[in-house]
Amino acid sequence: MRAGGMYHRVRFFAKVIVRDGYGASVDTWDYANPTITTRGEIRYTGGSKTLSNEEKFYSKSVELIVRYRPLITETMKIQIDETNDLWEITYLEMIGRYDSFRLTIEKCNEELRIITDDIGALITDDAGNFITDDGGNLIIQ
Repeated sequence: MRAGGMYHRVRFFAKVIVRDGYGASVDTWDYANPTITTRGEIRYTGGSKTLSNEEKFYSKSVELIVRYRPLITETMKIQIDETNDLWEITYLEMIGRYDSFRLTIEKCNEELRIITDDIGALITDDAGNFITDDGGNLIIQ
């Protein structure tokens, strides 16, 4: 394994199923508590430009290589280098025998929003709700 190229900080967030006010199950991700924080190597393998309704859309094919961790699944979301962008795993491939993972990822429509105040940075989800811990306390980053 070439660990020298793994200089990007990568945070993985696990999918959690919760109940809404009507008792229906809703998929969400625990953005306050990343399941795994590690280093990874990013490779841009291609891209394309699409024209739809006279508007240009750009997409990139991105590969992320991280060391093998048994907790990594295809349902997780990823944050790279402390940015607000979130990425989804579209393909997961093991390299070698428990050596590393090659993940094909694409950018989500969601993003983490951080609101800064005098007390620090408050983390919100895509809907603008503040993220709290189990005791109801606001998470400050």
